[in-house]
Parts: sequence; C-alpha cells; structure tokens
Amino acid sequence: MAITAKALPFTFIAHVLAVAGAAMVLVWCIHFRGGLAWEAKNKSLIFNIHPVLMLIGLVIIGGEAIISYKSLPLKKEEKKLIHLVLHAVALILGIIGIYTAFKFHNESSIVNLYSLHSWLGIGIISLYGIQWIYGFIIFFYPGGSPGLRSASLPWHVLFGLFVYILAVANASIGFLEKLTFLENSGLAKYGPEALLVNFTAVVTILYGAFVILSVLGQSHAEDDYNGYAPI
Repeated sequence: MAITAKALPFTFIAHVLAVAGAAMVLVWCIHFRGGLAWEAKNKSLIFNIHPVLMLIGLVIIGGEAIISYKSLPLKKEEKKLIHLVLHAVALILGIIGIYTAFKFHNESSIVNLYSLHSWLGIGIISLYGIQWIYGFIIFFYPGGSPGLRSASLPWHVLFGLFVYILAVANASIGFLEKLTFLENSGLAKYGPEALLVNFTAVVTILYGAFVILSVLGQSHAEDDYNGYAPI
C-alpha cells in the first residue's frame, strides 16, 4: 500500500521532529527535573533516564530505522544493515530505559507494573525483540529461503509498524501519566513545564505519523532505492 505523494518530504519533516523531540525531552529532564543519574539520593534523577531513553531510543531511533529505506540513497544491502543496526540500538536503549523505571521503583519502594503504561511497555519491548530476532534470522543471517523471505516480508512490515505505533502511543501515555503525577503533587497545570511535557507528547505523535507517512509514500528512485523492505 502506498500514497501518491513522494516519501522524501515526509522523511525530512520526520528528521526535524526527531531533533525537536529529543531536545524537548532533554530540556524537560535536565532543566526542569534536575538531571540524569544512575545512582543518586534523589531517586527522581534515576527515573529521568527512562523518558529520555524511551523517546530517543525506541521511538526516535526506531523510527529512523524504519524510514532509512526511504531517506538514504544507498543500495538495498547497505540500507538493510543500517536498518538492522538502528533497530538494535533502539532495542538496547529501550531495555535500559525500562530497567531504569524498575530501578527507580525498587529504590523508592514503589510497586512495579501497576499501570497500563507499564503493561504495554513490557509487551512492546518483548514484541520489538521478537521482531528484531526474526528479522535477523530470516532476512540477514543465516537467512531464509527466497520463498520464506517473500512470504514473511509483508507480515514483517505490518507487524513492525504495529509495534512501532504501539510504542509511540505508549510514550504519549507515559508523558500523560507522569505529568498527572506531577500536577497532583502541585505542579502548575499551565506552567512552562506542563506545557513542555504536553508539546513533547504532541511532537512524539507527529513524528510517529510522519514515519508512517514516509513508509506509505513513493520512493524517489527505483530498484535498490525502492520501498520499505525491512531487514
């Protein structure tokens, strides 16, 4: 399935939104929330690693992995490797990001896995890992038969986009959840921090939308530069 518009403009907008989203989450966690730390008396500094890694890792780098097939003027095998590596980086950062949430909860005597956001998070990172392993085995090494790769590709694409959309949605839920906690603790509902968090969630959703549009758009060239053909 594709739309008549060219994919390249969508990828440019996605890149701009990626930079904006990364900058906004860093400003929030460093400027407003006090910074990032693996070990600290202020346990909130440990938690701050979570939104940074989940947004920059799973959502932004994961999105860049998806649109690499439309945004890079390289041969298919080269794009396949970039796609594979970027998804691996996104997965690793996502796992570390989830671990920091557990670390924060455990060191703050807060129960784990009590919210929809946390349930979805565990499910998404698990599906993301399964998707990466399957893609590596079938499309990279040792590689499936031509018939198996051909049959698997549409489902691999569909499943990958489904997991990615879930990741974007869950990131937005996470921003909402954290902001609600902060506002219940006295944060001004119309203050600069609250507005920043909401706009970061909006940018996250827009970025995800333009990643999907870039997948559906038409490639700027044919043959080795054609289409979204995941690992």
